[in-house]
Amino acid sequence: MNDELIYRVRFKENEKGDVAQVLVRNIEASDIPGLICMSEFVFKDTVKKIILPEEDAASKRFRKTESLHVPYHSIVYVEKLYDEPTDLKHLPFLRQTEPHDSENIGLD
Repeated sequence: MNDELIYRVRFKENEKGDVAQVLVRNIEASDIPGLICMSEFVFKDTVKKIILPEEDAASKRFRKTESLHVPYHSIVYVEKLYDEPTDLKHLPFLRQTEPHDSENIGLD
């Protein structure tokens, strides 16, 4: 298994058609006929500097899940991609802040 590759899987999780998205390192045919098995879940935002809605929902739901078996017909798509680290320093809406010095702002 190549640790640099991950899979983004979107699947319908109920009869209403709500779609869930997960990132996993392993996806294969399940031992249970008609299902695929996803395991080794990946959660990129472990320090919670940025809350990504799709990842936050997946993290809350699947953080303690060892493997997930989903029917083939529920799969919307499987995307194979390289796991690239997120460089938070270069995001335009984040900037490094300095702690306030009480002498500079007139507090004694």
